[in-house]
Amino acid sequence: MAKPDKTTSTPRSRRSGVASWSGARRSLERGRTALIVLVQVILAVVVFFQLNYLSCRRHTAWDLTQNGRFTVSETTRQVLGELGAEVRLVMAFTGNAELYSEAKGLVGEYDRLGGDQVVAEYLDLSRSRSRIAELRDRYGIEFTGDQIVIIGENDRVRTIPAEDLVNRDASSGVVLDFKGEEVMTAALLEVTEQRQRKIYLLTGDRRAEDLVKIAEQIQPLANAQNARLEGLVLEGREAIPEDADVLFFAGNTEDLTERELALVRDFWESRRGGLVIFLDPSAATPKLNSLLREHGVAPRADRVLSVVSIPGVTARKSFDVPVSLMPGPGPNRDRAALSLTLPGQTQSIEVLEGDDLLLSENIRPIPLMIAASGFWGETDYQTEEVSFNPSLDHGQPDPVYAAAAVEKGMPGDPALAQGSSRLVVVGNANLISPTGQTSQVAADFTMASLNWVMNREALVGISPRRPTVFTLSVAPDKVALLQTLLILVLPGLALIAGGLVWLRRRA
Repeated sequence: MAKPDKTTSTPRSRRSGVASWSGARRSLERGRTALIVLVQVILAVVVFFQLNYLSCRRHTAWDLTQNGRFTVSETTRQVLGELGAEVRLVMAFTGNAELYSEAKGLVGEYDRLGGDQVVAEYLDLSRSRSRIAELRDRYGIEFTGDQIVIIGENDRVRTIPAEDLVNRDASSGVVLDFKGEEVMTAALLEVTEQRQRKIYLLTGDRRAEDLVKIAEQIQPLANAQNARLEGLVLEGREAIPEDADVLFFAGNTEDLTERELALVRDFWESRRGGLVIFLDPSAATPKLNSLLREHGVAPRADRVLSVVSIPGVTARKSFDVPVSLMPGPGPNRDRAALSLTLPGQTQSIEVLEGDDLLLSENIRPIPLMIAASGFWGETDYQTEEVSFNPSLDHGQPDPVYAAAAVEKGMPGDPALAQGSSRLVVVGNANLISPTGQTSQVAADFTMASLNWVMNREALVGISPRRPTVFTLSVAPDKVALLQTLLILVLPGLALIAGGLVWLRRRA
């Protein structure tokens, strides 16, 4: 009988122990894998809900459009952050309206930035009939076309027609500017401010026809910003009206009397009312000029001009002055580097910026407009041939200012915590054209000045945006190639790639 081979045999108990240990190890591995998968699933769920929570409560939007048409200014952000009561924005448009995307993007941004204080609602004029009827019955709103309705506290309602959001070319109807933010922020203030602001246009013996034209251009702009324009004659008055916020001198040809000057001074210094003064360079107004001079913005007895020389043509004087708006505080905030032309005649303004004596009295003059290179303040402007005389004229290389502002605070209050008195002066009477041909920049500057002197910074830094048009030009001989690529080549490549994937999977 053969003896068993001890080197190749394994005891049964040992084999069973190894199998048991291997099974326990596999069970442990499976348990650990299951635990890891469970932890991964839990972490994925936690991350998913965290991302959704953060995107809902603390999300950030990026405006990638070239002209930032869906980005609102810091001014509007400040207004939305200071709302004391809930405001409802109702956008009632047809789905195919021309301005639908711009209006919806803007309303959505107001809703996002306003937080719990702003509630946006989007209605389709052709479908949301029951909701439209409800709003009509409750607030008396007539939905006659595309519009945005702003409803404030105490059911104060402001309706903005879609066309009020844009400026169009009169002949072609093409949209030139989208001013939706300016109009909507003004409407927000209208339904939240306690009272309407009042601007008084002083006659000052200027032609009635000119004043009517100026008022016709300013009034709709003022209405859109919760302000009202009215005429005022100072002669015979004992006091400036109590509801006055601004006195607007639109190129007065008659000087103030001593009594009228005292009224204006009291209004500006004691009541902290605003002054916006367009000077007529040909008018003799020494008393009005004295008020400006003592606050560091002295009108000069000159004319800002240049000499245009063309070969073969007699040199001539040019009084139409191209100016640029200057950066810094005041009504030019967010409007710096814009330019316009002052028509007619302009006198330069001496601005004592940084004067120690004025600063000691808490008076701060600020230049607002600077004349283009080549223009100077000519004192002997009535002669036919003129040239710059450094001993008599102003400018070259010194800057020539055509407008300035003054902010005057209480003595000992450099931070202006107790408020301030403000004025704006322009050395040109026709910034708002008496012929009705005022440029958009000039109108914006005027309204920004009126709002700034009323301490309404919320409406100073909002500028309309110009739409950007992109045109892709394709040469005629390239059109056939482009059609071939789109219709044959690209679909063919996709079909070939799909077939290769299918064959590989079959193999």
